[in-house]
Order: sequence, then C-alpha cells, then structure tokens
Amino acid sequence: MNKVKLNDIAEIQTGLSYRRYLDENGREFNVIVQRSIQKDGILKDFEKIRLNPESIKPHHFTEPGDVLMKMPYPYDVVCVSQPGLVVSDRIAIIRLNHHHDPSFIAHLLTNAHIKKQLYELSSTERISHASLRQIKELQLVLPDLETQKKYGELLDTINEKLYADQKVVDYDRDLKEGILNRLWGEF
Repeated sequence: MNKVKLNDIAEIQTGLSYRRYLDENGREFNVIVQRSIQKDGILKDFEKIRLNPESIKPHHFTEPGDVLMKMPYPYDVVCVSQPGLVVSDRIAIIRLNHHHDPSFIAHLLTNAHIKKQLYELSSTERISHASLRQIKELQLVLPDLETQKKYGELLDTINEKLYADQKVVDYDRDLKEGILNRLWGEF
C-alpha cells in the first residue's frame, strides 16, 4: 500500500462556467451539472444547452475514465464512461495517469476518510465546499494496479445491486401509494 496525494497521480481541473458560453446559434451539448452526479456513482439528468464550441477548452469535455467530483458537500463522485459531455463549474475533473484504476479511485473518493479530510480542510465555511487546491491535497492509500482493478469491479457490482434494489423499493412505494389513492377514489 502506498500513501499518495491525489495531485501526484492525476491532473485535476474544474469544469466550465457554461453560462459565459451560451449561444443560441451554437451547437447543442449535454452538460453535466450538479444534479447529474448522484449518490452511488450514478450519472444522469444532463442539461441540453447550446454553446459556442470554439470557446470550450478540450479538458472541459469528458473522456472515458474521467472521475468527476462535486465540489460542494456531499462531494458525490462518478467515473465517466461516455466521451464528449461538457463538465460544468463546481465539479472537479480528475484525469488519472495510466497506473491507476478510475473506477477504484472514484469509489475511494466516496470513503468516509476522504469526506473527513474534506470536512477538516473546509470546516471554516458555513456550507462545506472543497476548493481545487484542497482536492489536490487529498491523501489516498492505494494498493497496486491489479488490486485496484479487482476492488473497482467488485465495488461497481455492489453499486449496480444497490441501484437495482432501490428501483424495486421505489416501485413498491409507488404501488402502495397507487393502491391507497385508488381506495380514496372509491369514496
């Protein structure tokens, strides 16, 4: 196991303040906004926005393997597989070097030890918000690459199960509500 700073294993930048680049005549892009990054590594619910493509820097477009982290609390994290999405502001874009598994690092960044570090670094603010500097300074404990890959796959499988289980719970809640609403309709 090696202890490293996140900045030593990745290039870390922030997303685009897209409001500056709005253009009715521009190209339509899927933009990752705060609500797009959800708990347990879920990425969905993009904004469709017309932007001037010449103004967007290449690092603002996602590449497979990018790890995205919300900078405001609760610091949700996701590993991206889809290229070409635009990353908006208040999201850290973490591009790992080739000696680290993006899926594992994404899971690791959701760990309580990381959240504690972020809390301690940003505890002077009313609403916790991590700066890019603070994210770069995060201390990680990493196994070798093969072990990272194994853990990454295992944790991805667990997340998929959690997501499937949550869909069943949501369906059951909706069914219960539907039955009760139907009973009210009969009176």
